[in-house]
Amino acid sequence: MAQDTLSKKQKSLLFIRQLVNDIFILAHSLQKKNYLFKMLFSSNSFKLMVILIGIIQPYNSYCQSQSLNCKDLKNGTFYSYPKNSDSKYLFERVGDYQKETDLKTGDTTRWKIKWKNDCTFSIEYVSGNNKANEEASALLKKKKHKVVFEIKNITDDYYTYATYLDKTSNLPLELDTIWLHEKMNPVSNLLFDAVTKERDLHKPRFSDTAKYALLYVYRPGKFTNSLAGFPLYFDNNVMCIMKNKSGYIFKILKEGTFEIGGKLMDNSSITKLEVTFGKRYYVKSMIHWGLHATRNFNLEMKIMPNDTGEEEFDEVELNK
Repeated sequence: MAQDTLSKKQKSLLFIRQLVNDIFILAHSLQKKNYLFKMLFSSNSFKLMVILIGIIQPYNSYCQSQSLNCKDLKNGTFYSYPKNSDSKYLFERVGDYQKETDLKTGDTTRWKIKWKNDCTFSIEYVSGNNKANEEASALLKKKKHKVVFEIKNITDDYYTYATYLDKTSNLPLELDTIWLHEKMNPVSNLLFDAVTKERDLHKPRFSDTAKYALLYVYRPGKFTNSLAGFPLYFDNNVMCIMKNKSGYIFKILKEGTFEIGGKLMDNSSITKLEVTFGKRYYVKSMIHWGLHATRNFNLEMKIMPNDTGEEEFDEVELNK
């Protein structure tokens, strides 16, 4: 398989590089200490080092010239460290089947893959002991839906993909990365966590020393076209569905600058939020109905002052 072959070559190249690097470090150390230096460079170790250096350059050029494409990803071993999660998964893909292993729990799921083209495929549940996958798949099948994956960009280390419901012309549900090799020390990807009980967040319990920030997102109630809902994204991760007169509270578990956006049909709005632990933030989502350039509505995401946001948030219904 092309992917597996290239992966082995890359691993071999990394081993050779590390070996040569170790020899150079040892030689430099011995030279500084001014002993055994001549013995090292008259030994077989130095001869081996010279041979390896000659191997590296053409080998490196060959590996770099062999770029991966979607066909190479139809078979192979892959690793996933999902966004907004501390989970990690192993995918073993052979032909039209894929075995998924949760590396934390040991649960496995077997999927059947249906390739629409070289870069687009859907999956169908076959068997496994992961109840969540089984139940979610049963619900999708009952509703006559399917999850579609589209490979976007490919590098020697990973590929990025988008997930859709039913077809790629719909709004993406998720944008994430699949790795071609295992990470030795993966960090937690948890970005946010939903809060369903506001009483757990009484102001005396939340202070500047908290190891998270609080984000309140809400949509004021309006009668006009009140049934139209749209997904809210936090750095390309679906947070919730913004319904009329609804509100959500989230713990934000990482500091930094993040994009919060909403999408409705071909219209979208994005605002950037600078997050600091121990702070509260209010983001208001709105649909402005009326005559606009190409549609009869316009979506807007807006960061609100805390006093205004707190007052308006009290007017919506907290979703649990």
